[in-house]
Amino acid sequence: MVVLGCFVGLGGLMPMPSQAQSGASERPIEQCVPMDARLPRGVLQRGTEVPLRINAMSLSATPSAPIVAEGAVQLVHGDQELRTERISYDPELGAVELPVPLRYQDAVFEIHAEQAWLNLAESRGEFNQVSYRLAGVEGSGQAQSVSLLTTTQAHLQEFDFTTCDPAKPAWQLRARTVDLDMETEVGVARGAKLVFYGVPLLYSPWLSFPLSDERKTGFLYPNFGYSNSDGFDLSVPWYWNIAPNRDATLTPRWIQERGVMLGAEYRFLGRRQRGQLDLEVLPDDRRYGADRYFGRFDYAARPSTQWRVDARLQHASDDEYFMDLGTGLADSSVQFLRSSVRLRRAGPDWRFNILADSVQVLDDAVRPASVPYRRLPSFQFNLDRPIAGIGGQPLRLQLDSELVYFQRRNRVDGVRLDVMPRLSTEWGGPGWFARPALAMRSTHYAIDDEASSTFSRTLPLASFDAGLFFDRRLSDGSQQSLEPRLFYLWVPERDQSQIPVFDTRNATFGLSQLFRTNRFTGPDRQGDANQLAASVTSVVSDAATGRTRFEVTAGQIFYFDDLRVQLPNRPIQERNTSVTLLTAGWFPRDNLRLGAGIQYDLKDDELEQAEFTLGYLGRDQRQAAFGYRFRRNRLDQFDARFRYPVWDNFNVLGRVTYSFEDNDALELLGGIEYESCCWALTLTFRDYIKDRDSDKRSAIFLVLHLKGLGSLGRQPYPLFGAR
Repeated sequence: MVVLGCFVGLGGLMPMPSQAQSGASERPIEQCVPMDARLPRGVLQRGTEVPLRINAMSLSATPSAPIVAEGAVQLVHGDQELRTERISYDPELGAVELPVPLRYQDAVFEIHAEQAWLNLAESRGEFNQVSYRLAGVEGSGQAQSVSLLTTTQAHLQEFDFTTCDPAKPAWQLRARTVDLDMETEVGVARGAKLVFYGVPLLYSPWLSFPLSDERKTGFLYPNFGYSNSDGFDLSVPWYWNIAPNRDATLTPRWIQERGVMLGAEYRFLGRRQRGQLDLEVLPDDRRYGADRYFGRFDYAARPSTQWRVDARLQHASDDEYFMDLGTGLADSSVQFLRSSVRLRRAGPDWRFNILADSVQVLDDAVRPASVPYRRLPSFQFNLDRPIAGIGGQPLRLQLDSELVYFQRRNRVDGVRLDVMPRLSTEWGGPGWFARPALAMRSTHYAIDDEASSTFSRTLPLASFDAGLFFDRRLSDGSQQSLEPRLFYLWVPERDQSQIPVFDTRNATFGLSQLFRTNRFTGPDRQGDANQLAASVTSVVSDAATGRTRFEVTAGQIFYFDDLRVQLPNRPIQERNTSVTLLTAGWFPRDNLRLGAGIQYDLKDDELEQAEFTLGYLGRDQRQAAFGYRFRRNRLDQFDARFRYPVWDNFNVLGRVTYSFEDNDALELLGGIEYESCCWALTLTFRDYIKDRDSDKRSAIFLVLHLKGLGSLGRQPYPLFGAR
C-alpha cells in the first residue's frame, strides 16, 4: 500500500496546463493528437479502503531476501496502474527496485521510465529517463530524472513540456531543474527557456509557477506592437497575488516615440463589496510635451440586504489622451468621461436612488451649450403597485419622481422636481389586449439667477394601447403570426418656452418611440400629442423547432395636430405623419442572417435613415459580416469584415470601414492567420483614423499563441466580436 502512496505523490506533482487556453482563434481547427487517441481523463480513486491487487507470472519470497515479482507485473490500486517486468521489494529496508522499463498511469497522466527505485520508509525515490502524457488534454514532455524527496516534494532534471506532437514539437518549455512542492502548491524552475522551432524566445534564470488553479505572483506574457506614429510599443505585465481576495497587475510599457509608461490595476473582493482601481501614468510624453495620466475607480457594495452603493470615478489628464494612447476609432470617439456615485434601495414594488455625477469633456467639437450638467445630487423614487379596481377590474398605480440639483460652470444652475403618477389597467384574451392609462405630470423649477426665478408645468396624459394576435399554418408547414398594434396618445399643449433645458434632448426615432408618451428624453419638455401610432409585425417560424425564418415590422405615427412644443431654436413641426419605419430580418439558414432597417420620409420623399447587415458563419472558419449605415446629412458608411481559409491551416482576414460622407477609409485592416495543432500565428496590418482631424495611424500587430501555454504579442481587437 505504501508503494502506491509514492506513485500518488508523483501523480500530484506533475504540472498541468490550463485547459482554458486550448485554442488561439475563435474556433480551433486541428489537434496534434486525435480525440480518440488521447488519454481519457478518469476519476481519482485513492485511500486505504481501496483494494490493492498485484498480478505477476512468478513471485519469489524467501526469508532474509527481497520479494521479487517477475513477468508481466501489474500493480493496480484504484485509478492507479503500474506495469513492468520485474519488482524487487526489501521489507526490512522498505526499498523497492524497478530495474527495467516501467509504465505508470492514473486518472491524470501516464509515465514511462527506464528504471526507478523507491524507499518506502523515507518516502523517497527516483525515476530515470522519464516521458509523460497528460490525460484529457494535449500535453507531454520528458525529464532526465524525477526525484521524490518527500511525499509532497520532487526535483526534476532537464525537464520539458509541449502540447505539440512529442516526436517533432514546434515549441517546448524547457528547464534545467524544476522543484515542485505540493504542500505550498508552488513550482520553481531554474534555467527556463521557451524554444520555438529551435529558436529561444524567452529565457529566465529563475521563475515560479502555481501547481493548481490558484493565482500566482509573477510575470505574464509580454505584449508588443508597432505603429508609424509611436514606433515600437512593448508592455510586460507583472501579476501580484496579494491575498485570496486581493490582487494587482503592474504593467511597465515602453513606447518608442513617447517614453516609459506605467499601468497599474488593483482589485479587491469582500463579502459585501468589490472594487477595481486602474491607473496609467506617462511622465513627460516626448511627443505631447507634458505628463499624462488616466485613472478610474469602480466600486460596488451592499451595506445591507436592502441598500447598494455603486461608484465610477474617472479622469484623464488631457483631451487627446485616448486619441494618442488608445487603440483606434472606439477610443478617438470618446466625448465624455462620466463619474458617478449612486446609492440604491428597492422593495417589492418600489425603488429609491440617490445619484451624484460629473462629466469631463474630451471632445473639442462639443459646444459649450451641449456640455452635460452635473447632478449634485439627484433623488429618484419609483413605484409600481397593483391596487383594487372598479367592478373587480384591477388597476396598476405607477409613480415616477425625481428631485435634482443641476450645476454647470458659466451656466444657470437650478433645482427641478418632476412627479408623474399614472393609473392603468389591462383587458385581454388569447388573441387581443387593450391597455388604457391616465397620468398627470407636474414639474417645478427653482433657478439660481439674479431674479431667483421659478417655473412650473402641470398637464395630463392619456393613452390607449391595443393589439391583436393572429396565427396560421402555411402550406410548407411553417407557422406565421400577424400582430397589428395601435397606440393613441393625447397630451395638451402647454407653453414651455421659458423652462430651462438641463438634460433633455430629442429622442432618437425608432420602433420603440412609436409607443412612448414623450418624444423627448427628459422632463424639461413634455411633448404635446394628439396622435395615433400604428404598427404591424409578422413572423414566420419553423413549427417544429420555433426557429425564426423571417420577421418584418412596419410602423408610423399619424399626427392630428401640429407638434408645437419644441426645444429652443427649433421650429414647430407641421406634418400629418412621422417617417415610415420598416425593419426586417431573414434567416434562411442557421449560419446566414440578413437584416434591414429603413426610415423613409414620405412628406419630403427622402430617405432619413437606413441600415443593412449580413452575417455568415461557415465551415473551416469561414466568416463574413457586412454592414451599411446611413443618416441623412450625418452618416453614410459601410463596414465589411471577413476571414477565409486559402489553404491548409492558413486564413486571410480583413476589414474595411469606409465613409462616403468623407470620401475616405476610416479603417483598413488586413492580415494572415496560421494555425497548427499546437500553435497559431496572426500578423495584422491596420491603418485607421486616429482622431477627428482625420489624422491616420498605421500599426502592425503580431501574436504568437502557444496552445496550452499562452500568447505573445497583442492584437488590435477581436475581428468578429465586441471590441
